Amino acid sequence: MKRLRMLTLATLAGILALNLSLPSPAAVSPEPVHARPHAAGELSVMTYNVKGLPFPAAFGRAGKLAEIGQRLGYLRRAGLQPHVVLLQEAFIPEAKAIARTAGYAHVATGPQISDVRNIPMNLAAGSSWLKGESLGKWVDSGLVILSDYPIVRTRKMAFPADMCAGYDCLAAKGMLLAWIKVPGHDMPVAIADTHLNSRKASGVDVSQANAAYELQVTAARNFIRANVAADAAIIFGGDFNLGHDPRRLAAEAADGGIVPGAREATSLANSIDTTGMTKRDRAAILSRAKDKQYFRAGTDDRLALRDLEVPFGIGNGGSDLSDHLGFIASYAVR
Repeated sequence: MKRLRMLTLATLAGILALNLSLPSPAAVSPEPVHARPHAAGELSVMTYNVKGLPFPAAFGRAGKLAEIGQRLGYLRRAGLQPHVVLLQEAFIPEAKAIARTAGYAHVATGPQISDVRNIPMNLAAGSSWLKGESLGKWVDSGLVILSDYPIVRTRKMAFPADMCAGYDCLAAKGMLLAWIKVPGHDMPVAIADTHLNSRKASGVDVSQANAAYELQVTAARNFIRANVAADAAIIFGGDFNLGHDPRRLAAEAADGGIVPGAREATSLANSIDTTGMTKRDRAAILSRAKDKQYFRAGTDDRLALRDLEVPFGIGNGGSDLSDHLGFIASYAVR
């Protein structure tokens, strides 16, 4: 949750008072650096942290968010749009409007402030309002799932109020799970979205941020297990804020993995088609190691990763749209 460190008590009121639309964006950049048409029997899923933060945590985002929607709309007109998009940090209305601008017919939103339960976690001896703690939730989860295909069912779960650290506590973070009816696939495919606690950007000691992270990973794993059968197909994407921290890596790998039996798409970059990503984009995503897609085939399903691509990369202005590069993973499905 980069830049939420700016939210002191003096500026929190500005979130509500000054969260206004800004001027429309500049002209949309042309053809993506790499793009290819969808293949038959394919499901493409994009995960994208769009940095839809409220003012004053971020400034000038309305225009960039509108441009993201316009670029996705351009992909649609070219027949290249991802079938499903998982958004994170879609806090403000302009971020949620990406669905309409991009032409997605089906939309599910994640946990709201009202979904958060007050369960003491005792994560730290004291909390600091200067670091965003003890102030309650000021924004929702920022999770949105967009789909070309019907969303037949959803479930959501907000992490308990104190299952967080630092500035991340201002958001009602949690999990969003949607079952999507994919053409030619007998059973709906479960697709989940999340955004876990940041590390240094949380503004508190790393050990405190990691303690919250471990609890969130456990809660996410339990939520998946409780709602998706162990023999069912699932794709679980989002901003996992994993990085290369040994404690976080151990937390996600524990107990069979955050999705037991799953593989992670970007970890397979050396063994699949990545011609849809430039070397710079690939290096940026792998080195940052925050944006992930875990996938697992069901017992009676075929769900195999085909390729990875970055439609809005460093070379065509993607790093100006957000501080994350959204990537698309395409899967063969049956």
